Amino acid sequence: MTRVLELLVSLLIVAVLVVVVGALLPDHGHIQRTTEVSSPVRQIFDAANTLRRFPDWSPERRLDPQLHMEYSGERNGPGAKVSWSGNEAVGKGSLTIASSDEDSQVKMDVVNDWAGVNKYYTVTLDPAENGKTTKITWAYDVDYGWDLKARYAGLYIHGKPDTNVQTALGNFANMLASFPNVDYKDQDIQPVDVTGVPELFVSTKAPRTLDEVDEATANAVAEIEAVMQKIGLNQAGPVRTITSNWGDENYVFDVAIPVDSTEFTVDGTTYTIPVPVVSEIIDEDIDTSVAPELKLGDKDEDGFLFVEGKVKAKVSYSGLALVTEYSGSPAALPLLRLQEKAFAETHGYLYSEMNGGRFWDEITATSEDGEKTFKVYLPVEP
Repeated sequence: MTRVLELLVSLLIVAVLVVVVGALLPDHGHIQRTTEVSSPVRQIFDAANTLRRFPDWSPERRLDPQLHMEYSGERNGPGAKVSWSGNEAVGKGSLTIASSDEDSQVKMDVVNDWAGVNKYYTVTLDPAENGKTTKITWAYDVDYGWDLKARYAGLYIHGKPDTNVQTALGNFANMLASFPNVDYKDQDIQPVDVTGVPELFVSTKAPRTLDEVDEATANAVAEIEAVMQKIGLNQAGPVRTITSNWGDENYVFDVAIPVDSTEFTVDGTTYTIPVPVVSEIIDEDIDTSVAPELKLGDKDEDGFLFVEGKVKAKVSYSGLALVTEYSGSPAALPLLRLQEKAFAETHGYLYSEMNGGRFWDEITATSEDGEKTFKVYLPVEP
């Protein structure tokens, strides 16, 4: 009987010690890791302020390449959410952006099987005084309260939670390094839905000088206008320049004019302007001066309707696009296109410079002193 009592007393002492030690353990856990990158601050913030880039930086995706993910809520900012389920090493969980302060901080609520409650990541940006680099601090915080089991589990916060934070930060920095390193902070870029319109176009190319591109454009416009008059169509929008290849020496592009009908009649036969199929980017060495052996009404390998000479017809891109407006020299257009690419990357928009996804720009106004206003479009997927 004495030994039983001794055993019970021993167990009681151990239990008391467990409770006392647990009560003395921290009721809150915090870890953080930092890195420094040369990306523009706005790019860093935007990439953190959307969870559409989660597959690129998440430790969970590295542990389970077949990870199932589902997005909900807002696309960017507070309310944006990604949920996942995966193998045994990953389990189920979610991240939700709880708050964000532009170019400064993003806070994400964490739901997973780690011990504790009120779990969250905080991504803090600290630009250097010289403006060339930014320190990114990725922190993880958790409350244990009076849950003694969770407090003991908190002793292992430098295990999986720490590893995940370090992996997420490293993946995030590598992802940023893959983006075009241009700052679009002062350029207003917005996603818009565009509707396809029928257009006549000419494929051409010119050396990369403003004068020669202008000359090639003017020649194409003149040829299109002559054909429009012949087949009874009217211009229904600004002239478009559609980029095929911005090469080292030559610029390969289409010049297009929207028209007022998808049908036209020539010699009693009615022709319908088609929606094109997707094709590869035109090679910059293509000889666009040689017209294919086609006759009116034939379709080329891309499904474009041959009209006359170099003039073909198609229905333009329809869907989601990024658009920005700019007034000034057309010499800045390549930079604007690069800014739109960077914006698409940081916001998780997919784009492909194939036939259906090529940049196009329009001259929407010309001032009295000759300054032009452009709208530049990049087709993207949600």
